[in-house]
Amino acid sequence: MNRHRNGKVWSSVLALSLALALSFAPAVPVSAEGEEEAARVVAQPGDLYPYGSMNPNPECFHVPTQVYGINGEFFIADAYHHQILYTDNYYKTPDQWWLMGDKLFRPHAIASDGTIYMVVDTDNNRVVTYAKNEQGFQVVECFDNVGVRPHYIEYDAKTRQFYVWSSMTGTMYIYKRASQGLGVTLKRTAYIKDLDGCYTRSFTIDGSRIYFPSMGRNAIYVVNKSNFKVRAVYPVAAELGGMVQVRHEQNYYYLVTSSDAAGDQSKATIVRSGSLAGFVEGGYEDIRSKFPELDGVPYYITHLEDGHYYTPVIVGQTPPYICRFDIENDEITNVINLKY
Repeated sequence: MNRHRNGKVWSSVLALSLALALSFAPAVPVSAEGEEEAARVVAQPGDLYPYGSMNPNPECFHVPTQVYGINGEFFIADAYHHQILYTDNYYKTPDQWWLMGDKLFRPHAIASDGTIYMVVDTDNNRVVTYAKNEQGFQVVECFDNVGVRPHYIEYDAKTRQFYVWSSMTGTMYIYKRASQGLGVTLKRTAYIKDLDGCYTRSFTIDGSRIYFPSMGRNAIYVVNKSNFKVRAVYPVAAELGGMVQVRHEQNYYYLVTSSDAAGDQSKATIVRSGSLAGFVEGGYEDIRSKFPELDGVPYYITHLEDGHYYTPVIVGQTPPYICRFDIENDEITNVINLKY
């Protein structure tokens, strides 16, 4: 596959994607941003985070992008604090969460097969794996040059593989852990030409299909999971253009958007439709009102092993927090806003 690009064009595209990402955080002076990049240290195999290591940024979460859970523990990608935190009780305030890993740069998502925990180190263009031992969480491996801004990851239990998405290059990196040991291997990469250079923040595996809500294309792409051929493309209304994620739950498709196509975050919402073709103007139901006191921009939604759904909420009138809810017979119920 051809990945040669004009340098100026690629630089412009990357600058746009970074500007969109940074829109979720308070403005940082250019000099401070430069110092931050120059000073950062990346994770290395062997780095250890002992159990009970407290959150070094205890005042609040800072642009949390995902809540994840496995084996009775909950994790949060505290992206703009450049760390992953975990807890045994998500009611705990941020200062009581424990540190799983840092030396990351805006990590956006985490996934696990129950043994290995894989993190997308988004703005280092890396993937980092962790495992538990007698002392704590320890870095096992680091994979460099994972596209540009790897933004999202899923563990697919059916294939026993980790799917890692490079949000700017249209490339999926697929890893698998050996049946014995902690090492993972890059089994293959898959390239979607239509999404190359088009900012696409997530994907969702749904049986034999994968959904990609692409901001850059203002459309939802459906591809075949086995060969990554595009099966369908569904345009999305401009007011939903800042797409974060699409999920298929029960009889509806749910679309999370952080803004409209012009970047207006006051348009952030969650909508749903009975089909992927329904996210055009007048074809969907806006369900934000079903989330009482939802203050801010929702991000990735996860359905965890405890049966509940979780989304972090950022850029509101209050500090970022976690919203927990249920979907029962296609109704949003039991909404709890964990405002710390």
